[in-house]
Amino acid sequence: MGTPKDMLPSVALRLEAAQLLSEGKSPAQVAAALGISISTARRYRALLAEGGLDALERMSVGGRKPSLSPEAREYIAAALRGSASAHGYKSDQWTDGRLRSLITKDLGISFSRVYVRQIIIDLGFADCLKPKSSSHVGPSQQVSTATIMSWVAAALRHSPKAQGIEADNWTNERLCAAIERRFGIRYSRGHVWKIATDLELSHLIRKVRR
Repeated sequence: MGTPKDMLPSVALRLEAAQLLSEGKSPAQVAAALGISISTARRYRALLAEGGLDALERMSVGGRKPSLSPEAREYIAAALRGSASAHGYKSDQWTDGRLRSLITKDLGISFSRVYVRQIIIDLGFADCLKPKSSSHVGPSQQVSTATIMSWVAAALRHSPKAQGIEADNWTNERLCAAIERRFGIRYSRGHVWKIATDLELSHLIRKVRR
């Protein structure tokens, strides 16, 4: 599907999503390919089913800024994986305000704090928005299901090696181990499979034959 050069980036992105959805890709696959959230991909799928390409092209974006490029999103994700102090801030803790100023300074794009907060969540770093008493979440601390699911969604899109696991593919057991290492919570293999299924990312987990 070609897109005119003068087309708004937001419209071009929606039409690209429409092409992938028309090819049978799932919302999770479209989200991973285009750097958008799964909920956004699902909304595009619903609009496509109801009104076709015209509905997607005319969709109001409510003043939202054009989506970040994959390179910009990776830059932001890399920053969030590290310390805020590495970028000149007085402490290690990231906040939506600090990330907003970093995006403005380094990428030349100005977003609202609300939109920056959504970027943080979409990239799987929702835990960055909470004050940290230590670098590790102990088993006695309460962790929201949304935080864990957001982290799992981001982790599954990368190699297990990014989580210190020497393997090229995810399995239920590896994901169990990664969650326990990160949050201090031990889930069953069946439960982590359900999490991946709810996220529409179970296709990224290899089943081990016994």
